[in-house]
Amino acid sequence: FTSTRDILRHISVSCGQREHRGSKDSNRMAPRPDETLLSEVNPFLVSSPSNTKLREVEEVKVKDEKEQILDAIGIWGKWHLQKCLVVLIIIWLPTSFHLLNMVFYRADTDYWCTRPEKFSGWSVEKWKDLSDPDWRNQTEPSKKTCFIKNYDYDQISVDESADFSSFNFPLLGESELIPCTSWEYDTSFWKLTIIMDFDLVCERYHLRKLQQQMTFLGLMCGVFTAGLISDKFGRRKTMLGLLLLTVLVGTLSSFSPNYPCFLAGNFVCGFSTLGYGTVMYVWMMEHVGGKYKTILGAAPHYNFGFWGLMTAVLAYLIPHWRHLQLLFSAPLIVLVGGFWYLPESARWLLANGRVEEAEKIVREIARVNGRDLPASFRLKPPATKDTGTGPKQRGSSLGFLQLFMWPNMRKKTLICYYMWFSTALIYYGLTLNSNTLGTDLFTTFSIGKLLEFPSITLVIFLLLKTGRRITLMVFYGLGGVCLTLTMFVPLNYFAHEWPILVLNLLGRISAINTLAVCYIYSAEVFPTVVRNVGLGSSSFWARIGPMIAPFIVDLKVYGDTVPLGVFGAVALLAGLLVTFMPETSTTPLPDTIMDGENIGSGDSFWSSLRKRKSAKTTEI
Repeated sequence: FTSTRDILRHISVSCGQREHRGSKDSNRMAPRPDETLLSEVNPFLVSSPSNTKLREVEEVKVKDEKEQILDAIGIWGKWHLQKCLVVLIIIWLPTSFHLLNMVFYRADTDYWCTRPEKFSGWSVEKWKDLSDPDWRNQTEPSKKTCFIKNYDYDQISVDESADFSSFNFPLLGESELIPCTSWEYDTSFWKLTIIMDFDLVCERYHLRKLQQQMTFLGLMCGVFTAGLISDKFGRRKTMLGLLLLTVLVGTLSSFSPNYPCFLAGNFVCGFSTLGYGTVMYVWMMEHVGGKYKTILGAAPHYNFGFWGLMTAVLAYLIPHWRHLQLLFSAPLIVLVGGFWYLPESARWLLANGRVEEAEKIVREIARVNGRDLPASFRLKPPATKDTGTGPKQRGSSLGFLQLFMWPNMRKKTLICYYMWFSTALIYYGLTLNSNTLGTDLFTTFSIGKLLEFPSITLVIFLLLKTGRRITLMVFYGLGGVCLTLTMFVPLNYFAHEWPILVLNLLGRISAINTLAVCYIYSAEVFPTVVRNVGLGSSSFWARIGPMIAPFIVDLKVYGDTVPLGVFGAVALLAGLLVTFMPETSTTPLPDTIMDGENIGSGDSFWSSLRKRKSAKTTEI
């Protein structure tokens, strides 16, 4: 395989000196100069040509040390194909099952107050006519069939076919209506949902939303905590621990005796599943380069779309939440084999000073890829010298705080946070505020998932052709403009409100696409020593968005399209902020905090425009 990005040369060390291989490609990395060249440069002549040479040498040195792993194993090969294919199959499998299950676990079904034994043979409609004559006029979901007439039903003797409006049955007390104490549910399709199991109706109706809130709270805590644990203890151990936690708690929650236990299980499964997928994503991104970093950065969203469809298929075939929960959890134990199949990240080992372990893994990868490394091959860990004036080179106990200690890293981190927040807010907000296209639950859900396949394909194409920054600007801009335009479309004028539906759909597609790019972009912005912390804390803000979305949807009391306009404004602001971010498709993956601070410094959409304008002026 070849790449549009440079294929880096092999690094070897022999007798304390570097052996260099020539390159016919002018775009390849230049060989690292001999150490003797550094000693000939006068460090005190700041403005001298020699000092400029020194800076160039140091830049080459940093890049040389950072790309040495990819230089040795190659940006793609047989090993990458074998490992990444497995990752692409399983990466979001646990998350898909335990995040999307809420759509089906709490599916709406008809229900009514329990019929006395005497009336058990009556049709539901006739029983409602007798016990709650006004049931057809009830529109508020939380107050639907919550009361029945206060009759002594044991004393009522009437034929089912009678017109009850002509009867005047005596009441048992002064109250005409009494609250229901138990309910029956329509089981013609859904055999058991959490609504049926835990009676989430009437005064307990508002408890339904707690499943979503607890799941997203778990996701929010999980991605952040998993990042800290992974950066501290390694990718493999973290993935294994989170997977075992999912299997154990997910299986136990299928036997939940009450709703609080079920919610606790949702929190833990949300915590572990997204953390598992995020760490696996980081692992994959640390082993690929060139255009494959772009392709594999977006490809996992195909996985989320596929397993999302499988979630719907399984829910259709097994309409019983307890059976589904068991199916979504226990079989995941087979994924434990990934602990032995996937090695620890060589980049993480090297960044944490475990050079020998990293070299062993790199040699094995190179062997499988058919690349010969000399016996004298050695990896050079990132510099650890602390000058007192610059960022520390490796992750330390400061961890998360290092993202904010230096101006360029702080700017990039805060903008990444808003990108994740806005994307999740818009996507889930549109889901809550969108038309169901006149179809049932399964059709609506499947249409949304099927849209992800062509949209992710478009994302990959644009990422390869235009880079990260332009792609984000295009989709944030498209989504923002479309959603804002909905405020100017007259209501009740077009059939089925099709212009609003189309604009809404374009907004949802744009949100899905920006989410795919956010994963790639964040993995390239944050350095290795805090990459999981950076990616996890960014995803943390993506869980805050869905929690706020329902409040924005409530703004429809001021106009049906007002929420869409707000989402549009949020997207446009995100598109503007992206213009101040660097382009990362042509830069090496940062390893140390210093790399993260220096790489992309001064680069923005506006600076690139000025450079192009200056270049054209020079040509003229």
